[in-house]
Amino acid sequence: MRALVAFAATLILLIVSEPSATAIPAAQPAAARLAFAPISMPIGRSEGSAPDEAARLPSSLPTPRGTLDVIRDAGVVPVPTAVRRSQPEVRPRAVRKPFRPVAYHGPTSHVLRGPASWYCNRDAGRAAVSPCHSAYVDTGGFDAYAAAGPRLRAAIGSAWRGRVVSVDGLRVKLVDWCQCYEGQANEKVVDLYLDVYRAVGSAVTIRW
Repeated sequence: MRALVAFAATLILLIVSEPSATAIPAAQPAAARLAFAPISMPIGRSEGSAPDEAARLPSSLPTPRGTLDVIRDAGVVPVPTAVRRSQPEVRPRAVRKPFRPVAYHGPTSHVLRGPASWYCNRDAGRAAVSPCHSAYVDTGGFDAYAAAGPRLRAAIGSAWRGRVVSVDGLRVKLVDWCQCYEGQANEKVVDLYLDVYRAVGSAVTIRW
């Protein structure tokens, strides 16, 4: 009986000393229960204080630019940076100098005299217009070219084309040939470009 009483007393003591199994919810922090609200604070001054320096700045100050200016020494002249411009460089227009008659300085062992005609004329003041050689067009200068007649071709030989001869002392290049009324009383020895014809006339002396 004593043993039973002792066992019951021990059991009661164990039950009383064991912590309760029921969980107690943790208390919610006080900060979590606060409601968040925007707080507006005065800028530049606080309540009851005088305005600061920023508030006294004049309103006419220039607005700051996006880039900072480079501080240069007042005593040094800035050197410009070489930058490619968007506009093309303007260059003076080249003025074409007109060709002038050139004196002939070649050999003069051969001589042929006779009448001359002219061609290669694009003057607006003349009724007749004569075409030029396709490779030697009429320019704004002095065009010293000519077509060799039958007698001149026979006197020079097969190498007449491209030959430079003297026509009354002027340097003239033979670039073409002409029939030049061959066998007739008015046969011509040479058919000159109009620029040369104006300088020497219709009766010429050819040397080479």
